[in-house]
Amino acid sequence: MMYLDSPAGVGMSYSLNKSDYTTGDLKTAADGHTFLLKWFELYPEFQSNPFYISGESYAGIYIPTLADEVVKGAQKALKPRINLKGYLIGNGVTDLDYDLNSFVPFAHGMGLISTDLFEDVSAACHGTFWGKVNDVCQEKIDRVRWVMSMYRSL
Repeated sequence: MMYLDSPAGVGMSYSLNKSDYTTGDLKTAADGHTFLLKWFELYPEFQSNPFYISGESYAGIYIPTLADEVVKGAQKALKPRINLKGYLIGNGVTDLDYDLNSFVPFAHGMGLISTDLFEDVSAACHGTFWGKVNDVCQEKIDRVRWVMSMYRSL
């Protein structure tokens, strides 16, 4: 198992090129692919092993883009060959509108807030629970967050 902290400049990762800290999702995927190619070049004894890419949270963006880079590299017959078998994502970010707007329905669906509170916040917010919302909606969202904070103290 290997761990790759990316993009360069976060956590324990760094770049020797100090001007290389301008990044984005696609550059992170390309940099990750470059790293993997170099790693498999240095350790060819692992090239035949099944290779899986996994991550959580924002890796919902990074992992599919990295897997796409690996697949494109295989299609171009880049060496060394990476024996990609699949990828896994836990609790991954996928779409900000969808992810952030699902907080209230998720809390209700998991039984963390009452049906009364869910119906109250839904009526006030008209199905939009994040971003620019009216004052009444924001008060109801704050109430949901307060109720949710009670679970952290258990």
